[in-house]
Amino acid sequence: MKNFLFWFAAIVITLSAVVYQRVTGPTNPKRVSFEFDGTTYKTKLTRSLETTVTLEEAKRDYLSLAKTSPMKIKVSPSNENFEIDIMYRIYPGNDTLKAAEVVKDLDGYIVIFPSQPPAGKIEYKVSFYNSGDNKVIFEDTVRMRYKSPVPGYVLIPHILLMFIGMLLSNYTGIIAYVNREKALRYAIYVLITIGVGGLIMGPVVQKFAFGAYWTGWPFGEDLTDNKTLFIFFVWMTAWLLNRKKTRRALLVLAAFLTLLVYSIPHSTGGSEYDHERGEVVSGR
Repeated sequence: MKNFLFWFAAIVITLSAVVYQRVTGPTNPKRVSFEFDGTTYKTKLTRSLETTVTLEEAKRDYLSLAKTSPMKIKVSPSNENFEIDIMYRIYPGNDTLKAAEVVKDLDGYIVIFPSQPPAGKIEYKVSFYNSGDNKVIFEDTVRMRYKSPVPGYVLIPHILLMFIGMLLSNYTGIIAYVNREKALRYAIYVLITIGVGGLIMGPVVQKFAFGAYWTGWPFGEDLTDNKTLFIFFVWMTAWLLNRKKTRRALLVLAAFLTLLVYSIPHSTGGSEYDHERGEVVSGR
């Protein structure tokens, strides 16, 4: 019964952290709502979009290829009286605002953006109008990053291993003062899952998405790479220092720091395409 409660607590903590990541990450959809004629409407504004431009094409005049990336905007509940206007510009820089093509769909709108290089960003402004009097109902500005497609056989194992690693970390921290030997065994499991999921699968995911395996220390300032390396180092230290002498507090500290680091929104300080240099840089 006690072990069940330990696992239950670890699962609750882990799921809470996952939900927090989903609502705070800079590339997760921005959830917004607005009111019109006494009804509340909800929609999600995309902040991460797949590109059709390769890094090799980006080194040349990729704009002449006229490649596009469609983005879906769905409003719930639907309302036929809405009109939508999308203005965008390349970010960062002094690019002027341009109008994006918008096509009405069965349950929303399809916005046709020009594709940017992997890690390229645009800033777009969405405005909803009442088609009757052309009055603005709602408007918001969103920053969006492009990425190349990542195969499911790479992305899914990466996500699962990182989720399992955090779950095991929380469980290990909870049982550290109850069963030291078991906690040490589970610390090894944490090292394996984070090592494979974060330090092996993570760079493969990033290579597919942005064209570089590792953009953290010492080669760059990517916060996601750096925090994964930090977590692995913390757990390795806690495990080594507990092998011959009991230092349970280090295992608890490692679990706490892992939870704290995981709370940093994913992709914060990540990759960004530098249009002047024609390459992907990190820490943006």
